[in-house]
Amino acid sequence: MPIDDHDRQPSLPAPAALKPVAGAFAFFTAALCAAPGALAQTSADLSVVSEYTVRGVSQGRNPAVQLRADHDFDGGWYAGTFASPIDLYGRGQGLLIVYGGRALPLTTRLSWDAGVTRTIYLRNHEVDYHEFYAGLTYDRVNARISYSPAYYGGGRTVYLDLNGGIPLGERVALALHAGLLHPLDSDYHWSDRDRADLRATLAYDTGDWRLQAGVQTLVHGSGLPRARALFAGASLRF
Repeated sequence: MPIDDHDRQPSLPAPAALKPVAGAFAFFTAALCAAPGALAQTSADLSVVSEYTVRGVSQGRNPAVQLRADHDFDGGWYAGTFASPIDLYGRGQGLLIVYGGRALPLTTRLSWDAGVTRTIYLRNHEVDYHEFYAGLTYDRVNARISYSPAYYGGGRTVYLDLNGGIPLGERVALALHAGLLHPLDSDYHWSDRDRADLRATLAYDTGDWRLQAGVQTLVHGSGLPRARALFAGASLRF
């Protein structure tokens, strides 16, 4: 399964710098908890998660150490990579995601973001795939659509996700996520049914560290390994 909505931002991004790694909840928690500041040209994020999940599906029941690095160019262009250990087909392996795109403001409160991601499985390249995405961010709410011509090595899919943040204090925020995966091909090899994932995350930001915990669920999992209902993680930005 691909990286979803567990995006992790190492510093507070401007609305035009939203990046698509894995889910967008940390963008909102960072934006809500941190103080505004300049965006570095290059940044990195080292994280430990209790379980790595993608769109409500478990990528392995063991804790995982993950690394993400981003670089921002002039004109709103950006590129980055994400790496994590996973379990696939009963054996451990590595997952690598590379991505790039462009994000620019439309108004002082509204921005757009578009680009492409490539997901690579280091032992099972037959399930490698890419997605094209586009989205809008308005204040603390982001909506995005992603299209894959061969999702997880299978048929065409569209993924819709909506993310929002609620500040609960100077350093504490609640991030909410809802996503819907819709197969476009009748011979889609997992299921011809839509499936939805929901998540609520409570985050505490100390400046260098971000601690987070939450609850998640998967609707119509079609026999896929569901993520644990409760999860937790810690991220170090540098």
